[in-house]
Order: sequence, then structure tokens, then C-alpha cells
Amino acid sequence: MRFFTPLLCIAAAFGLASSNPVNVNVARQEAARFGSVTVEPSTVNYDGEITITYNSSKALAQPRYLDVYIQGTLSSGFVEPYYLLGRFDYGNATVLEFQSTLPKLYTSPTNGYSEDAGYDIWAFITYPSPDGGAYVVGGTSAGLSVTTD
Repeated sequence: MRFFTPLLCIAAAFGLASSNPVNVNVARQEAARFGSVTVEPSTVNYDGEITITYNSSKALAQPRYLDVYIQGTLSSGFVEPYYLLGRFDYGNATVLEFQSTLPKLYTSPTNGYSEDAGYDIWAFITYPSPDGGAYVVGGTSAGLSVTTD
């Protein structure tokens, strides 16, 4: 019993220290279920253009529709609403790529973007449920850094 208690403490400490791989596993699970989204470049000026690629070739759920949004989280913790970048009938495609400029979030010299905020590009897919009786929505995301110079 005395040997078992320190072993549990070491295991618990290792679990806390390795919290980052858990986030990676969640991202992999999202990609396996809903596909993957990438954004290039990963850092863009507030008035810049980005290329977004959604890939469903390895997704368990094949989309009927695809909606792509940008969402920011400010340093204060405030989560901004989703801003639509594109809406598509997905059809039989496995890869969809499109270009978009960052939308104006509100009137300001930087169009509402802040360098100390974190931004995500979200790909929400709508797909038929396994029993065919309803539609289900799920999503996956990629990070984006926005500069304001």
C-alpha cells in the first residue's frame, strides 16, 4: 500500500503536466469525425486575405452543407459572436478551398480586431443523422493570428 500511494501521486502529476496532448487528441477526434480545416497564412493583417481549406476525405460524417466562420476571444475572456465567411452546398466534394478577406467586425481603425485576442476559423458541417431522420451539426477549427499594423 505504501508503494501504491506515491505511484498514484506521480501518475496524477504526470496527468496534470501532460494536459496539452489531451487538447491534441480532442482536435484529432474532431478531425476524424468532422474533417479538418486549415487557414493560410496563419498570421494575417486585419484587412488581409486568407485561404481556407476544408477537407472531409477522412471524416466519418460527410457534409451536406458547410458554413465557415471566424470567432475571436478577447484577452478579457469575452467571446465574440461568429461572423460568417462562407456558406456552401458541399455535394460530393472531399476538399473545398476558397479565399476570403477578414470581415469588418465593427467600425474602428483596425476593423474591430485586436492583437491580444485569439481567433479561430470554424468549419461547421451539417450532415444527415445515421437514421436519416434529422440533420446534425458539428465542427472543427483552426487558429488564426491577426495583426493590426
